[in-house]
Amino acid sequence: MKIIREIPWASLLLLLGGYTIFGHFLADVTSPRLALTIAAVTAFGAALVFMHPLTGLGKLIEGRFKSDTLVILSLVLFAGFISILLNWFKWFMPIFMILSCETLARIDLKAARISESATCFWLTFSAWLGLGLGWIIGVWELS
Repeated sequence: MKIIREIPWASLLLLLGGYTIFGHFLADVTSPRLALTIAAVTAFGAALVFMHPLTGLGKLIEGRFKSDTLVILSLVLFAGFISILLNWFKWFMPIFMILSCETLARIDLKAARISESATCFWLTFSAWLGLGLGWIIGVWELS
């Protein structure tokens, strides 16, 4: 019972709510089952990535920008990404919300000293439960 009290329920409920909103959003696409399957696999992948966050990203970026041409090319690609992001704002906003909620839940789980495998379980469980609830709510609203 002590482990149940140590779990950061507020962060996990926030993550559940974020995935519920995204699942509701996916119920309205042309192929909801395929989209839901891809979202569930991606949610599991995100939970695995959040087990070991990118800690050496600074070293990776530092070694890449030795040429001015690469810096300009990177800026052009970044500007292109931003224009796509703003054009498809309806799709990217829930994704950023989910990544923020998942980051908060991961930080809270780490602060509570929950093991990495249990963290992956809780993040995946919250994601799949939220996607399922959102999809059910979305299908119920559409019928």
